[in-house]
Amino acid sequence: MTSIEIERLESPTLREEVFQVRLPSGLQVYLCPKPGFQKKYACYSTFYGSVDNDFLVAGGERTRVPDGIAHFLEHTLFETEEGNVSDLFAANGAYNNASTSFTTTTYLFAASDRFFDNLKLLLSFVETPAFREEKVEKERGIIEQEIKGYDDSVDWVIYRTTLENLFQRHPIRIDIAGTAESIAGIDVPTLEACYRSFYHPANMSLFAVGDIDRSEFFDCVLGASRRSVPGGCVSERFFPDEPEEVACAHRRLSMEVAVPKILAGFKETRVPILGEAYVQRELVSEMALEICFGRSTDTFRELYERQLILDDFSASYSAGAGIGYALVGGDTPDPDRLEKILLERLSELRDHPLPPADFEREKRKFIGTFIRSFNSLEYLAANYTYFRFHGYDLFRTIDLLSRVTREMVLDRIRDLLEPERMSIAVVVPGR
Repeated sequence: MTSIEIERLESPTLREEVFQVRLPSGLQVYLCPKPGFQKKYACYSTFYGSVDNDFLVAGGERTRVPDGIAHFLEHTLFETEEGNVSDLFAANGAYNNASTSFTTTTYLFAASDRFFDNLKLLLSFVETPAFREEKVEKERGIIEQEIKGYDDSVDWVIYRTTLENLFQRHPIRIDIAGTAESIAGIDVPTLEACYRSFYHPANMSLFAVGDIDRSEFFDCVLGASRRSVPGGCVSERFFPDEPEEVACAHRRLSMEVAVPKILAGFKETRVPILGEAYVQRELVSEMALEICFGRSTDTFRELYERQLILDDFSASYSAGAGIGYALVGGDTPDPDRLEKILLERLSELRDHPLPPADFEREKRKFIGTFIRSFNSLEYLAANYTYFRFHGYDLFRTIDLLSRVTREMVLDRIRDLLEPERMSIAVVVPGR
């Protein structure tokens, strides 16, 4: 291998290690060795998602692009000069996929054999797009059908409705795929501009995990990856000022469903965007929600025994681009009764202290679940670069979790589960 310096990062607590290299192009490359594992994963990711529609490129002008373009770009890259990239991976015996979230886009493959052939294919199709008008028109039709298909999914509809209820201006309230109207404004020059800005190596990372030879891996990447990209990398993202008040406190929809569904959303603004503060906010929020609504809690047990919730009842937290939100809910035979009880329980959760023994038990369980997740290559592939994009090392989270105190969780419960920043969405059977 060349003289490029390889840095070794390790977690004695987790007994894990990662080797990292920054290529001359700016691309960050990571390898997490897993001796003895048969399957291998590789993810090529860009810190670019659906909310990044207003931005500035270094040395350029501020640019506003149509909603849904990050997702559109992901679709477009799959059509190469040699054919659809999924067919090419399949010919190599590999599974591949891609996904666009609010803040990232990731291309991945999993394979037991021919790993380096597939790695070269991954690098090739992401780094050498072929934008043509006929391809753009074809993908526009496919994505329009995809958007219409989501309208029949009650889970997606209530999720999107809740975000629209919570946020007044932030682009997180807009569907990741955009709308039929917004994607009509996407053309080749706009796709090329977004690709140059956000698919710049300095805005991307490559992560691989499995029983992979270290020298061969870095030599392969160095030989196959591009050296540079014309144009500047995105230097700043712009988001509108989001009021603390929710856009809509309550919305009721009718769909062809067998069982009603309810989702309570809780809104946060001015959320840290990078570093330990960002990660701590996310992890403590998840721990707080597990303590309040997890399957081992009195709340879950009582609601389940009273047949007000079903097995899908859950709570989650998400943050990014300066905002955050918690979601609590699921299927219920009686959404009105469940809503009333949830509101009552929120008051109890916020006003009554958490017994120290209960906190310590839930904290140990939370940490145990986190440690076990490192046995999953899928988890590592999905999360390592996500944390890196937010300026944090996934391995350090175990130490951060160990420092979480009962007072931190209590403060998070009170701040997060604020009725004044809550919105309820309900879907009931009907047309």
